[in-house]
Amino acid sequence: MTTYAAYGAEIALKRALECDVVVVAVPGTCGNVGQLACDVLAATYNLARVGAVDFEHLPPVCGRDALYDDLSRGSSASGMLASACEIYCGTIPDEDVTSTSGRERSACVVQIRSDAHVGARRAFCDELAKFVAGSFTKATRIVMCSSLPSTVAESAEQIGGTKWRRCRGNDAFNTACDAIELVDLEMNVRPSEEEMSTSVNPHWALMDALDAVDGEKRVGCVLAICSEGENTVDGCGMAHAVAKVCGIKVSRPTEEDVKRARSSGSAYDSYMGPWRVPRSWNRLDKHRHDVYG
Repeated sequence: MTTYAAYGAEIALKRALECDVVVVAVPGTCGNVGQLACDVLAATYNLARVGAVDFEHLPPVCGRDALYDDLSRGSSASGMLASACEIYCGTIPDEDVTSTSGRERSACVVQIRSDAHVGARRAFCDELAKFVAGSFTKATRIVMCSSLPSTVAESAEQIGGTKWRRCRGNDAFNTACDAIELVDLEMNVRPSEEEMSTSVNPHWALMDALDAVDGEKRVGCVLAICSEGENTVDGCGMAHAVAKVCGIKVSRPTEEDVKRARSSGSAYDSYMGPWRVPRSWNRLDKHRHDVYG
């Protein structure tokens, strides 16, 4: 596993690894809600891409940047290509501005756009757990976000009935979850420790890998149990839950924000409630914007 700074972003990457809040996507074969949420958070809070991580067991990918325009008003390229694991960093507003005098905290989003090699998923989870637990030593809150298939819930047919759960995490994480009524993942849903220690499902394999390197449970997890299909609304819901757990202020965009976005030449021309729609979602129907407020 090797971390690379984006061009000219060596100092920014160092600051990212020393940030206050970290949100990490968990890749998986059953759902991408955590990955959608990471794009929403990075887009809404204008986090800049400062680097990438090369994992031995994560296949490389290459494509258009999902968050920012890669074409200017003219014909020349102005953005970067997407990669398998990207690090975004910037500042976020504290939810409790009275106790912090409006101070902003540094935040980092680790987005994963690929899936581990078949036959090497446990090895990748070991790599990812060591990276998260070992690289962000100064973070006060580390949250991994993911989704489980609806088959682990009461009904396999629950489109529109997403359930939000939590697991792992220290006392501070659990207290924050309690405040927004984010309940613990039911015991009948989790596999036994023996099954978890051999599982190749990235969710359970990662839990087992974290238990091996994160005895203090600094890393907490927010889970969505939802059906397969078009999950962009769930991505915004996950972003909302993660923001609340991390104490990040969530605000509706002002009319000026919307006008500025539409006139800036960027692809951010729409919102879902308080959440800025990432560039890669810009064909979504506009009537969904007020789902989350």
